[in-house]
Amino acid sequence: MRLVAFRVQNYKKIRDTGWITVADPAAFVGKNEAGKSALFRGLSKLNPSDGEKYDGLKEFPRRRYTDEFKQQDWPVASGRFELSDHDCQELASICPALSNCTQVVCTRHYSWNLDVEFEPALDAAQLTRKTFRSALEDLEQKVRNLTAPEGKGDALGTMKQQLLQLITNIKSQQASRSDSEVVKPNEVVPLRDLITTQSNEQWQKEVLADLLRQVEELSQEASFSEQLQKAKQWVETNLPKFIYFDRYDVIDSAIHLPTFVQQLNNNPNAPRIRTTRCLFEHVGLDVQELASLGKHEPGQQMDPTTIERIRRYVDERAIKLSSASNAMTTKFQDWWEQRRHNFRYQADGDYFRIWVSDDLDPSEIELDQRSLGMQYFFSFYTVFLVEAKGAHQKSILLLDEPGMHMHGTAQAKVVKFIEKLAQENQTMYTTHSPFMVDADHLERVRIVYEAEDGTTKVSEDVWPRDKDALFPLQAGLGYQLVQSLFIGKRQLIVEGLTDYWILKAFDGALRQRNQPSLRDDVVIVPSAGLSKLLPLASMLIGHNVEIVALLDADEPGRKEGKKLVDKLLSGNEGRCLFVGDFVENEEAELEDIFPEEIYLDAVKTAFGLEQLDLGKEEANVAGVVNKVKALFERQNLGPFEKWRPAAVLRDWIVSSPEKIPDKVFETASRMFEAINGAFAPSLPDERAKGV
Repeated sequence: MRLVAFRVQNYKKIRDTGWITVADPAAFVGKNEAGKSALFRGLSKLNPSDGEKYDGLKEFPRRRYTDEFKQQDWPVASGRFELSDHDCQELASICPALSNCTQVVCTRHYSWNLDVEFEPALDAAQLTRKTFRSALEDLEQKVRNLTAPEGKGDALGTMKQQLLQLITNIKSQQASRSDSEVVKPNEVVPLRDLITTQSNEQWQKEVLADLLRQVEELSQEASFSEQLQKAKQWVETNLPKFIYFDRYDVIDSAIHLPTFVQQLNNNPNAPRIRTTRCLFEHVGLDVQELASLGKHEPGQQMDPTTIERIRRYVDERAIKLSSASNAMTTKFQDWWEQRRHNFRYQADGDYFRIWVSDDLDPSEIELDQRSLGMQYFFSFYTVFLVEAKGAHQKSILLLDEPGMHMHGTAQAKVVKFIEKLAQENQTMYTTHSPFMVDADHLERVRIVYEAEDGTTKVSEDVWPRDKDALFPLQAGLGYQLVQSLFIGKRQLIVEGLTDYWILKAFDGALRQRNQPSLRDDVVIVPSAGLSKLLPLASMLIGHNVEIVALLDADEPGRKEGKKLVDKLLSGNEGRCLFVGDFVENEEAELEDIFPEEIYLDAVKTAFGLEQLDLGKEEANVAGVVNKVKALFERQNLGPFEKWRPAAVLRDWIVSSPEKIPDKVFETASRMFEAINGAFAPSLPDERAKGV
């Protein structure tokens, strides 16, 4: 089962998040106290690895507790899970009526009850005790109303008496049971068997036919109910565990082995014990065996055989430590790029020590004397690499503020590491750091923010107005853009961020469609407006960066484009392209490559509008963006923010390309071919390096 969406309700600051889709991995970004930790902890208890249940006194929204908590059994966490082919086969074998089921929705309540719903929903109803009691009343009345054919009155009277007595007995068994409880098939069987055994002669079959039909239906409903209950139990048993991490303890550089073995036996799940245990597991060392190797009493008189045995033990331990040291050195360098570190594990009597040197200073220093960031990443790397393949395999990892104590560039490596984790375990993480936001994958970002009433909200498609919540995204995107200014040798300058979004989305989509896309060695850079076009281009050219510009074809765009060509591009007009050169509208902006109806659909989606039609007043306005602006003003719809429909179009291109006509992809492909051709061909040495 794979989590595709989740929902948290009635938990601390959260009233109801609504359904939130899951990305791989998903980053939940927000300021401190926005409710990120509550969101993850509430979700984790849907099926927690640590077994911790909900505590209504501490976790139900405090302002509502007195008046509302005891009114009902409140739902907290819900998850929509997609079933694999194997899962579908398993469910169908348990309950054939679920043969078309593709998803399940599980909801955990404060009482710890777990509701399981199957999608698509089943038409058949379960036989509950409330329904069964009603059916028994109906059967009892029908038995009393039975009439016998001539000469069969006494025989029928005996039959009725037996049936009524059995119905009375069954009703008495139902009296103390819950109305919602499901009836088991064996509770219906005695009634069906009695009617069947009394239906020997033809007149008996005719008199009891209606009763038998109704009881058979009850029996089938009870059988279905039992199958469905077993299917729900299967879902609960196979529900992925949620692993919530909010503590990342660093590993001690000097570990007293006998003490650690004792601690491991007494409390193996303590954070620091868990971290150290993972170190030994990661490098393939058995801590119990390591502690016992070479043990002997000081001053003990030993015969040659004992001396040889101890020497062999000590040699074996040294070899194991040397091998483990080399393994960690090799593996760690793939993730930590601040420096190249060498690790040496040493067994000094009863102590296990970790020594670290680097390529700038060969002097060995204890691990706990290195930077906190380096210690943190070493511990983080060790724990998650081990546990994602061990006890937490196929579980869902919820990481609360990973990389918090690390330098920005190291945090970026944590994101890459999380992406690797997500290949084996679904992974989500919270952050308020811009360096933990992958600006190449903003579709993975979910914004956590406080609504006006103080409750926690989550947005995945429309960015809220909360500047503090948006800051990590803005800063992360800005950081990536600044980095690209000095790394990319060839850069395509566009006017704004929305152009960047749309072109990046087209580039990825065209690659998947095997259509011409942007050259691998070209970086897209938004200039943040035409006024900054020339200063940005001048700075890049001054740093030996080759540039090409793609600008809107309206009057301001063509005017600034001419300045660029004349002042900085030595009159080479081929390196300044205009969107209008690729569509029928010679004054087109980038949004004009989309059919008008597609852009209007994006506007309606972005602003939550049911109807939006351009009128004759907008007919003479140039460009679809300007048309919509004029329409918003005419209909008093408020300010038109063009980034909002641009974000929708970006997401459609990436996730729902069927909504975009093929002609639009062809236009984007022609634009990229022209852009590629405007750059100089790659030199042989650059091609060899993959530039």
